[in-house]
Amino acid sequence: MSKDGLPNNIIIKKVTEEDLATLKEISINTFVETFAKDNTPEDTQKYIETNFTDEKIISEIKTQGSQFFIAFLDNNPVAYLKLNTGDAQTEKQGNESMEIQRIYVLTKCKGKRIGSNLMEKAEEEARKMNLKRIWLGVWEHNDAAIGFYYKKGYKRFSEHIFMFGNDPQTDYLLEKNL
Repeated sequence: MSKDGLPNNIIIKKVTEEDLATLKEISINTFVETFAKDNTPEDTQKYIETNFTDEKIISEIKTQGSQFFIAFLDNNPVAYLKLNTGDAQTEKQGNESMEIQRIYVLTKCKGKRIGSNLMEKAEEEARKMNLKRIWLGVWEHNDAAIGFYYKKGYKRFSEHIFMFGNDPQTDYLLEKNL
């Protein structure tokens, strides 16, 4: 184990603009693995073309209150995390809250504690900022993710509609008080 509690072959790195290509690749790969099988190819492609352009990703990296982290396993990008605070949150949840907007792990790397380590990173960042609460949205049909979040101490507090292409989908909103 390393000094930060991660296995020696896992590194979590804060993203800068120089990491654009890596972030774009891991974003698209994990998104397709997670959602393509349950959605139309047209809606999946539309989402990718809208949300994973170089310009959109750079804009998100530069957004005040947002930060990305990439997890590397044996020097290969295998997961990422996007956090939002303040006005960067996708829904206003107050200045004492942090949103986990995205947390995705490649399928082949699930079960290696990478997701858990990214969740711990989110909590660590929230505590550094003296925030009191973390929240996130999760698709109602993503049973594995919902179970994972419940095990981490998150509880459902609401829901909202997430437009996936032309398909309105329900996301459960979960929260954890720190």
